[in-house]
Amino acid sequence: MRRIQLLMGHRSLSTTARYLKLATSTVCATASPFDLLPRPEPIPPAPPAPTYF
Repeated sequence: MRRIQLLMGHRSLSTTARYLKLATSTVCATASPFDLLPRPEPIPPAPPAPTYF
């Protein structure tokens, strides 16, 4: 939490804590843009190597 406080430039740790509480609920409620991307078809496995006797 202290690292986030420094990165955001807050003087008070309580300000950072309040911001994180609000930001967490907002971030959790936001859909990821990656979920909107089409999923590629799985690559089929390579055929087994021929066996020689």
